[in-house]
Order: sequence, then structure tokens, then C-alpha cells
Amino acid sequence: MSQISFAEFFDQAQDAAPVVQHPLPVLPVNLPAVSPPVLSLAAARRQFISVFHETAYNLRRWEVFSDFIILAASELDIARIRTPESIERCRKISERYSAADMRNMHELFALMVCALQAQFHDFLGAVFMELELGDDRQEQYFTPYNVQSMMARLLMPGVIDTIRREGMFTLSEPTCGAGGMVIAYAECLIEAGFNPSVQMFVSCIDIDPVAADMAFIQLSLLGIAAEVVTGNTLTLEFNRVRYTPAYYLNDFEERLESQRRIKAMLAFIRAM
Repeated sequence: MSQISFAEFFDQAQDAAPVVQHPLPVLPVNLPAVSPPVLSLAAARRQFISVFHETAYNLRRWEVFSDFIILAASELDIARIRTPESIERCRKISERYSAADMRNMHELFALMVCALQAQFHDFLGAVFMELELGDDRQEQYFTPYNVQSMMARLLMPGVIDTIRREGMFTLSEPTCGAGGMVIAYAECLIEAGFNPSVQMFVSCIDIDPVAADMAFIQLSLLGIAAEVVTGNTLTLEFNRVRYTPAYYLNDFEERLESQRRIKAMLAFIRAM
């Protein structure tokens, strides 16, 4: 899947997702219906910023942004969307906002989708920096997408060779942020005539749960197969693992296991 096609994609992904044993009523914040993009990237970004400033203006901006990210990520986590823990967490967040604010949350989601449909890029990372939400104490910032794109292009010859040799390419991002570097690789693959939804798998880690959720949201919406881990790469302490819909849809669990078996067999043969 090199282009976003949400209606069909999420129908298929739901069918491919693990079965939840005790399905519960749908969350109060439902995935908005998505129509073809009608806004340019610049227009979608301007409207997103405007609607965000109008949402729950009595609360701190960081609080509203992180709540929006938690709700959006929960809606896209098809393996957990109807688990009691997810429902309760989303319900508690939703109760803090008025009906008008929740409508704004829906609009923010739709505008984010429009922006990602208009152009492959790190939308949430760019918005995060424009809203000046970075944590100075942790020196938190997101690398501009044009820099990430340049870095990805420099490494593309090796990536293409790997895909031609093995049929797919795996990438490890130990400090993924909002997933901008991964998105840049996916964009380069599309330009080279490959399909990142079936020819790329990414393992992402970030210590900040909001950053990890930002990456999960964008990689889910862009159809990139990934596991997104919240945890510390240095201490190997991990709190949560999420898999994007494309991971289930394109059967990456079996494909990765087959790849590991083949590599182990080749290593054994070479050692003989």
C-alpha cells in the first residue's frame, strides 16, 4: 500500500487483527469517517493549529495535545481497541472534555489524515515543534523532515540492494521520536518503485510514551508495518509494544519468522 486508502485498509486490517476475547462497546471517541483529501498540506496544518488552540483552552496545551495523541493511538491499536484497559483509559480522558471539545478532537484527527494524505512527512513532529511543546528539561525536539529525508536518501542504495536480495528491508529505530526517519525511508521506497507496506518492516523504540504514540499513529495511517515500543533502548526496559495495522494485514509475523529461519540456516551452512 503506497497510498493511503483508509476505508478499505481498516476493513482489511480489522479482519487480520488478533481476536479479542471479550469485545466491549465501541469507545466514545470513534475513528472519523475519512474522505479523499480536499486540503493542501499547508491548509490542513493551519487549520489543525487553529482548531487545537480552540480546544479546551482552559487546560495546558501539552495536556490537550497528549490527550489527543493517546485517544488517536488507542483508536488505531486494533489489537487492543476494545480491551477493558483501553476503553477505561479513553473514557477517563473523554470525560474531562466538553462535547464541543470532543468534536474538535475528531476534527483534529481528520485534519491530520488530510495532511498525511497530501504529503508523506512527519506531520505530528512538525506540529509539535510549531506549538512549542518540547520539554526543555529533557531537550526534546524533532529533527526537521527535510533533514531526515536527506539522510534516508544517502542510505537508499544499500536498502534497495537488500530488498532485491531478500524481498524486504528491516529497519531499527532506537530513538524514533514521531517516526519521521521511518516515514522518510518509506517515501524514498515509493519513489524507487517499491511498496513500503509489504517490503519494509520497522522496529521503533522511544522512551517518551507520547512520542512513541505519535510514531504509532503516523506509521499506522501511512500503511507502514511496524512494532512501536515504549521503553529505554539503553537499559532494555520496555513497557508496551504496539503493532500497526499493516503488520497484521501483510502477515509480517510469519514473514519475519521465515526470514529468521532462512538466515539461521545460511549462517549454519557457512559455519560448516
